[in-house]
Amino acid sequence: FVDALTELGTILEEEKDVVQADHLYTKALAISPCNERALVSRDRTLPLVEEIDQRYFSIIDSKVRQLMSIPKGNSAFRRVMEETYYHHIYHTVAIEGSTLTLSEIRHIIETRYAVPGKSLQEQNEAIGVDAAMKYINTTLLSRSGAITVNDILEIHRRVLGYVDPVEGGRLRTSQVFVGHHIPPHPRDLQRHMEELVQWLNSDEALQLHPVEYAALAHYKLVYVHPFVDGNGRTSRLLMNLVLMQARYPPITIRKEQRAE
Repeated sequence: FVDALTELGTILEEEKDVVQADHLYTKALAISPCNERALVSRDRTLPLVEEIDQRYFSIIDSKVRQLMSIPKGNSAFRRVMEETYYHHIYHTVAIEGSTLTLSEIRHIIETRYAVPGKSLQEQNEAIGVDAAMKYINTTLLSRSGAITVNDILEIHRRVLGYVDPVEGGRLRTSQVFVGHHIPPHPRDLQRHMEELVQWLNSDEALQLHPVEYAALAHYKLVYVHPFVDGNGRTSRLLMNLVLMQARYPPITIRKEQRAE
């Protein structure tokens, strides 16, 4: 399998798809870290990918400056921000399989009345994401200081607060399996979470471009998979907390992008 990944990466590299080739070499090294061919190949593609990243970061920075130049009292800007808020809730629960429409999400959040014909669990999941986003916006972003394990637990407590309040804000006590990935054993979760927040607050992380920092924060929390449920939603919220702390707008991972 490692040889197949590396061979496919070589073919893509010859076709000038350097980013995807680098991704395949990275996957090969995740399986076999000492594979010489994959190591040599990734040493070749990594500088090229980093150069591409920097070009994209420059484009993003320019767009963020344009966005931040819009007066916050601008009525059109406020409407867009409100729509973005509901779109984020819609997509983050849709990624998990929710069948709620965007208009149903808005109705549930604005009125707290149930939508007939839709499961209460789906509706409570949307309310939970709304509660977690409000917690981030009103509490975590209004204070200074490092991100803590407790901050992540409090986000998760709200994500599951209306679906499974017993498990909300608690590290899992059983082993889980996510596809081919085996997350850390429950007895090691506290250590992994402490290592995660240590990295989040490290000079190494804080010197990264905010987009790269946020993406890695998302990846690292998903990798640990510390909860029985709600890992993806909590990771996407942590990602946006990191972005907003750096004065970047939050992003929405659309349900169509789940496989990416």
